[in-house]
Amino acid sequence: MTMVQGTISTKKIPTEITLYTVVNGFTVLHSTSSVTKDGSFGFLFAPQYSGFYTLGDAKSTVRIYVAPGKQISIAITDEGLTNLNPEDQENSQLAVWDKVIYPLKRLNMVGTFTYKDIFPILPKVEKAKDAFIQTAKTNNPRFNQLLKGLARDEFEYQLYRSVSLPRSVHPTFDQYPPIFKQYSSGVHFATTASLNYDFGRMFVMSYVSYLASVKRNEGVKVDADLMASLGVENIKNDTLKGYFLLSTYLMGAKTYDQAYKDKLEKYRKYVVTESQKTALDAFLLKIKGYSEGVKAMDFWGSTVDGKKVTLADLKGKVVVVDVWATWCAPCKKEIPFLTKLEEEMKGKNVTFVSYSIDDIKDHDKWAKFIEDGKLGGLQLIGEAAGKSNISTSYKIVTIPRFMVFSKEGNIVSIDAPRPSTPELKSLIEKFL
Repeated sequence: MTMVQGTISTKKIPTEITLYTVVNGFTVLHSTSSVTKDGSFGFLFAPQYSGFYTLGDAKSTVRIYVAPGKQISIAITDEGLTNLNPEDQENSQLAVWDKVIYPLKRLNMVGTFTYKDIFPILPKVEKAKDAFIQTAKTNNPRFNQLLKGLARDEFEYQLYRSVSLPRSVHPTFDQYPPIFKQYSSGVHFATTASLNYDFGRMFVMSYVSYLASVKRNEGVKVDADLMASLGVENIKNDTLKGYFLLSTYLMGAKTYDQAYKDKLEKYRKYVVTESQKTALDAFLLKIKGYSEGVKAMDFWGSTVDGKKVTLADLKGKVVVVDVWATWCAPCKKEIPFLTKLEEEMKGKNVTFVSYSIDDIKDHDKWAKFIEDGKLGGLQLIGEAAGKSNISTSYKIVTIPRFMVFSKEGNIVSIDAPRPSTPELKSLIEKFL
């Protein structure tokens, strides 16, 4: 059995603390322990593996090294981890690394900092990282290898986070220091080593997102297809390619349509491990219920004057549905394109429905928005905002969402292209 005991003395001491395992580059809940009023806590368990675990609450975590029979004694503060057992070489070294990376990690945790605060400290943190890798050593060769890989990867991961997180101001590419090009170039992810770290999968995604931002700066349009291509091209290990494609591309579809089938045919060969195949198969079972040609689930909404209209009422016409809200900026950005599309398709056997998920108490605000904007089509509002029947039936959690239904009342796509792209018009015309 392994014992982990410690104290937590952060500004706000939590009532409980959670232990997480690391499974394929993500953290997974292991167990939770109560924290006493003086900040003491403890865990006694049989570890599933020797390696990194994390401890913390919803806001922050610290990393520890666990092995069978190991006695771990630590203190957690707002500045990170302190090892209290001098015989525990592994966690002593992890505590040192925690302090090396903390200056950069801290600036990436608190949203008030910008690149103006972060870029100047990068050389100092990099130098400390390099010195740590040179000197870090325990009597555990496997741990030494894990730790040095962790240090290299976490520094680079925090580097990408520094320019990807929401900030009040962002740098232009000519303001990026050379360190970004230095770290992003060359071979990446040739092995599965990053899956040993709690941030491993996020590191892979952050790296590809950074490469995409470089392309965007060069004037290239970045979309999901380009992201997938960048991942396949730059992630060298097939297992990591599989995880990346599942997380960002293959398990994000809303419907099992031809476009998704084409993606699946192109990239399924990178889904190589049994766990990846199991996850994909479960996802496919779920979305096939929303496939093209499947009978649509009915939904309903009310017009400005309170008349109830259902999807079934519109049978006999191709129905294009825009799920939106007056508070949604991306939704409003699509309205001029939708209006133009409605004009282009006037007189054809198609009905355009704009279904608002504004709160019903904001009915007058919604009605005024329609009147002021001279919006056309069939304007409906749901009875329960984001929990209206259209959202629950079609699992809508983000908007805008465009959907297309056939004249027979069947699903064409519940995740259709936006009107700002020519693909939506082509899809509608195919079913007229």
